[in-house]
Amino acid sequence: MCLLLGVVQFLQPENKYVDLAISFGITLVLSVSIYVALPRSIANVTFFLFLTSVLSVSFGSAMSYWFTVDEKCNPGGPHFDYLFFSVYTSIIARICTAIGVYLFQVFFSNANVRVTFWVSAILSSMASISDYCIVKRWNLRVGLSDKAFYLIGDTVLEPMVGMMASMPSMVLMSKMCPENMEATMFAILASFNNLGYSLSSALGVFAMDVAGIKTDLTSGEGGACDFSGLPSLVFYCGMLLPLVSIPLTFVFVPNINMQDVVDLDTGKAVASSADDANEAPTERVPLLAKST
Repeated sequence: MCLLLGVVQFLQPENKYVDLAISFGITLVLSVSIYVALPRSIANVTFFLFLTSVLSVSFGSAMSYWFTVDEKCNPGGPHFDYLFFSVYTSIIARICTAIGVYLFQVFFSNANVRVTFWVSAILSSMASISDYCIVKRWNLRVGLSDKAFYLIGDTVLEPMVGMMASMPSMVLMSKMCPENMEATMFAILASFNNLGYSLSSALGVFAMDVAGIKTDLTSGEGGACDFSGLPSLVFYCGMLLPLVSIPLTFVFVPNINMQDVVDLDTGKAVASSADDANEAPTERVPLLAKST
């Protein structure tokens, strides 16, 4: 499959629509294969994690250009220098990411898994609000400079919220690993999750093309730069698409709590860690129920 995609890209390097169609075709084959090879409960979770990754359509490159290009390319834009944009803010973002892990542990460690994914989708949507506001230049109307607003939104809140949004996926993946096959199954789950993010990047390129965004910095007059469609891109891809995952949880995500042990044959909770703590070791329910 990868060889086929490579050959097509070699023969038609500029045809992104053909690449996208083949990528979806390969994804369809892989999605069917997991339902053939894996128990239904694990296959459902694998497919859900893939879908949530795909719904996180990546348009970060367009935002990066918008933040950093000069006045000719983006009149009235922030025009951040790379030291501020790539160094100072990155250090702060890493600290805020760690805070996001702590907040998830405090508020969601005992929550229902479906509820955490609902909150995750809402947080992901809210994380794009700061991008939408700064692209629309609303921050200037309330007296906040671009650097101050970027520090509050993209540097502090977005990494924190992003980590809190990704934690439910990591927890659910760890729960869907059969006994004595933990490493193999986690690798399969994580690979499908990463496949979704790769496809979301391809969709992001397609979405930027549809929105008419142009970032050709080789033009001396800035005539090849066009960010007029960026607000719509942020609104639809950043604020609306993540919310689509909420109804999908009722179909693909087991109705369990974060502390529950899961019967992978049925996808239902068989015990919680609190219950297990009061049981003798010989009475513990195995992670993968084995039929006799």
